[in-house]
Amino acid sequence: MLVINQILGNINTDEKWKELYQVMRSENHVHTIMFTRKESERSRLYKKLPGFDEEIGINIKRGTILHDGDVLYYKEGENMFVVDIEAEEMMVLHFVEKFHEDKMLELAVKLGHAIGNQHWQMKVVGGKIYVPIMIDKKVMESVMKTHNIPGVKYYFEEEVGGQILSGEYGHLQNTSHNYHHHQHKH
Repeated sequence: MLVINQILGNINTDEKWKELYQVMRSENHVHTIMFTRKESERSRLYKKLPGFDEEIGINIKRGTILHDGDVLYYKEGENMFVVDIEAEEMMVLHFVEKFHEDKMLELAVKLGHAIGNQHWQMKVVGGKIYVPIMIDKKVMESVMKTHNIPGVKYYFEEEVGGQILSGEYGHLQNTSHNYHHHQHKH
């Protein structure tokens, strides 16, 4: 079994790898390996190789996150394995207008409370807050309507690769709550 211990580069951000990718693709030697966002955050896992009857092991440095276009394996004239992050539906939140600094801080705290109290993961990119759909959308809508934060709008959309899906999502403290159980009194 092939074991991947490091990311070699990225075809979207590194010119060298972009050129090698074009050459390997023209020779039909590129194999794309699909990862969910959650899988891309893991440092150890097994993935089935597309078009092969075998798995590869991923054993990269803890805390390393796979990004769309990462090159996991390259052997000239033979094979190149490239990461493809699957599309994922998200709730996207944004402020509808610019507010005074104090008001923005107040709204951000309220929004952080609403999201954090649900233990939803989130990521802020380009002035928008992205929350992966982990439960029924109707429940998420109900939470947002209950909190009714003025000046905050939301919608649902599918995000594909790129900077939204790549990289780390976290709770407000960037910790997992899989092991953490407590009751909230309101």
